[in-house]
Amino acid sequence: MKKINTVKAHREFDRIIRHGHAIKSPHFAVYHVPSSLEHARIGISVGKKNGIAVKRVRIKRQVRAMIAKADLLPLKVDAIVVVRPSYDPDQYPGLEEELLLSLTRMKETIH
Repeated sequence: MKKINTVKAHREFDRIIRHGHAIKSPHFAVYHVPSSLEHARIGISVGKKNGIAVKRVRIKRQVRAMIAKADLLPLKVDAIVVVRPSYDPDQYPGLEEELLLSLTRMKETIH
């Protein structure tokens, strides 16, 4: 993901989570709000309960790869993907399917 396609500021994370629609699954929560920009912006939240820093970075890399497959960039949306502590990086294929299903549900609610 390019820099213009990421949500970085803490206040933006709070705004999206507080005012956004939620799509929840066992390992993820995806919050989204419509955006006035011509492209999507996505943020990833991995808390300390997910493990040490090395594990959290690995999880973020995996989630970025999953998001790239979902082709969200043409949408006009701001989204936050919250990774729950039950996420296991060694179970990548099943978790990828779960997140892609959640992102597809998000796309359907936008249109």
